[in-house]
Amino acid sequence: MKAPLTFLLAGLLAAPGVLADTLPGADKAFQCTACHGPDGMKHAPGQPAIGGRSSAELTAILQDYQHLRRINPAMQILLLPMSDQDLENVAEYFSLVGKTASAN
Repeated sequence: MKAPLTFLLAGLLAAPGVLADTLPGADKAFQCTACHGPDGMKHAPGQPAIGGRSSAELTAILQDYQHLRRINPAMQILLLPMSDQDLENVAEYFSLVGKTASAN
């Protein structure tokens, strides 16, 4: 009985929609999808692909925007109210969903 359940859970976690619903940063990362797309692989023209990049790299970039070392009014509006943990969660979210999307 364990094998079918394990297989089912593995399949559910591999589906991007399910993965997005279970990751800690999903609720905050949703704000980013208008420009960066649901998997961080670009949505709007001129936006960088952030999906699949390392969590540490993305966290550093988000912190640069939050601390005004990089300037982008849209990014500042979204990031200024976030905690350090929120930034780490959003970075982890895009790190993982981008890898999942590129595997499909």
